[in-house]
Amino acid sequence: MNPGAESGGSHAVDVLATLASGLGVDSLESGKKALEVVRARSPEMVALSEQTGEDLVTTSAGFIEMLLASLRTDVDLPWAEFEQRSRDYGRLRAAQGLPLESLIDVLAVYRRATMELISRPIQGKPHYEEIIALAQSRLEDITERLTTALARGYLDYIDEEHRARESEMYGLAAIVSAMGRSLDLMETAEVALVESLAALRLSTGAMWLRERSTYKVAHTVGLDPDQVDGFARQTGPHAKAAATAMGGRSESQVDRVASPEWNALRVQLRVKGRSVGMMTVGTIADRVFNTSDLLFLAAVADQVAIAIDRARQFASEARTDHLTGLANRREFERVMEREVALAERHKRRLSLMMIDLDNLKRINDRMGHSAGDGALRLVAQQLMRVVRASDVCARVGGDEFAVAMPETDLERAGDVATRLRRAVEHGALSMRSPEHVDVSVGIAAWSAGQDWQTAYQAADTDLYEDKRRRKTVRRWQQEDQPAIKIFGRAGGRRRVSGA
Repeated sequence: MNPGAESGGSHAVDVLATLASGLGVDSLESGKKALEVVRARSPEMVALSEQTGEDLVTTSAGFIEMLLASLRTDVDLPWAEFEQRSRDYGRLRAAQGLPLESLIDVLAVYRRATMELISRPIQGKPHYEEIIALAQSRLEDITERLTTALARGYLDYIDEEHRARESEMYGLAAIVSAMGRSLDLMETAEVALVESLAALRLSTGAMWLRERSTYKVAHTVGLDPDQVDGFARQTGPHAKAAATAMGGRSESQVDRVASPEWNALRVQLRVKGRSVGMMTVGTIADRVFNTSDLLFLAAVADQVAIAIDRARQFASEARTDHLTGLANRREFERVMEREVALAERHKRRLSLMMIDLDNLKRINDRMGHSAGDGALRLVAQQLMRVVRASDVCARVGGDEFAVAMPETDLERAGDVATRLRRAVEHGALSMRSPEHVDVSVGIAAWSAGQDWQTAYQAADTDLYEDKRRRKTVRRWQQEDQPAIKIFGRAGGRRRVSGA
């Protein structure tokens, strides 16, 4: 193992533990801020709590404190207590009639509030990306653990209330628990379909995910490849429904499908009024679906829709820089691997541009990190304005950006760099920024036979040279400025001399 990497990792762990310990005192204030997000996303929860007299600020702060505690390595954590509190909370909300998806969504709000607490004091500091990555990994683990405990408490109450449908409730619990173990979209679709078939004791099914205005097959069970199209025609998204029923309070809609071959139920997967997919479960055997089956499938569908939506959101967050909305470093590396392969295969040109915000530290020191964040967002916005839709922009470090530019030579890349500098200067003037925002740019062209890292290093070297040149020019400009001295009047005229 590299001793430096090991030392850096140990440093990140220590810094994260220290941050989490010190930030505990800020949890109440963060709880208040998180509550405003909860109020916007789950107004029914806030309204109900106000009716019952529950202090939601304290509840929010309590969850944030648990998340902060999970980042510490210097104490033994009371996991049993944390899970029991989450389980009791799930039971309470189930008794109040709140949907489980609202509770899971609120936990995500608390996780984001905790990440903001962690990231704020270390913006621009050494090991920032490493510390943030470590915090995200640990918070994902604890959030999954708390979500599972919350879901268990919620479903325990439902189970007690509906003992007549015991097997179906346990089926729903299995689906929620299984889907909670992964945020991969395809794995979520597979687990949802398999568990739904098992709970309803059916043999065949298919899951379609909605992409814009079309549905694409994500997973099938019990079908040979040559049977998928026929199953889709008879029972899929565009098949005619024999009857439609809403599943009680569920948002998803369940259809009985008219098919000469299949006895099937089809459910539209909906979340917050949006369709995210469709699922059909069925059998060629005789089967009469009763009201309990419809209610159960509708309940399952709501959880499946939430899981799919969450997986898509996670996939987007995993590819995107949280501050600027551009691609993150990991996504940029994937893009470069793909573009180099395409350029190699089709003999295409490919250029790479690196951008560095020269004075981010000075902006942070003089005006605060919010101003520094604003400067980063300004560069990102102007970058998106001057590049083509086919170019991929990314934030690859604290103050560094990169652009993959397919079908682009060095001359055109240089033109884009010039336009970017002008756009950043104009944008800063339009915002009346009290601090000048300045960028350095390096460009390089990929050559056949190279890997993308070689082009990246060449662009980074050019960036360093540009930064050095610009620094030298600024120093010369400062030295050439004459100091103006006013000596007084001579013969009725003011004498001005440059020293």
